[in-house]
Amino acid sequence: MITRLSSVLVCATALRPPTQITRPPTRLHAGGDWQQCERRFAVRGPVAKGYGRGGKKLGFATANLDSDVIGDVLGDLEKGVYAAFYQTAKTTEPLRAVVNVGVAPTFEGQEQPVKLVEAHLLDHDGSDLYGDALALLMVAFIRPEMKFDGLDALKAQIGADCETAKSALADVGLNYIEEGFLKAVSRPAPPSATQWFMLREDSGVVDQSPYV
Repeated sequence: MITRLSSVLVCATALRPPTQITRPPTRLHAGGDWQQCERRFAVRGPVAKGYGRGGKKLGFATANLDSDVIGDVLGDLEKGVYAAFYQTAKTTEPLRAVVNVGVAPTFEGQEQPVKLVEAHLLDHDGSDLYGDALALLMVAFIRPEMKFDGLDALKAQIGADCETAKSALADVGLNYIEEGFLKAVSRPAPPSATQWFMLREDSGVVDQSPYV
């Protein structure tokens, strides 16, 4: 069940290079082992083949967004692990995911040259998503990206991250504007899209987003 919020959200449909704007902190509101994001980053794009490490080596299959299509849109989004909601064209409501944004430092010598988005879909049925559109909305920050001593340590941490994400997503709600971004994945749309959603505690008139 998704909790709906009454707070006002400011959203932006365009990202500029991080050198042109000053952004507020990504993280806010401690909640045990996670922190709710004051600025929620949403991204939509096609699923591409990754390195094959998630399912084969780690036991946690991931859906990776195609970096060649979404381009350099991650800006100064902090590297790390996030709890997120996702939708595909085949889903009817937001579902749960754990998302890693980073370069995979544990795989020394095989690090990714740019930040990538890798999503472990907690509620996915295991069907093939390659080439399908995937929409993600990151709502809580779990931990920074870390380099582990080996695969066993990494697997144990991913398992813990999944449990933390489930806890976070049970407590964090979505606004109908955010739900609209996720649902748009099923409609004809450009190959990729991004938005920042800023959670505001007031219910009155809000200032213009600095990202518009």
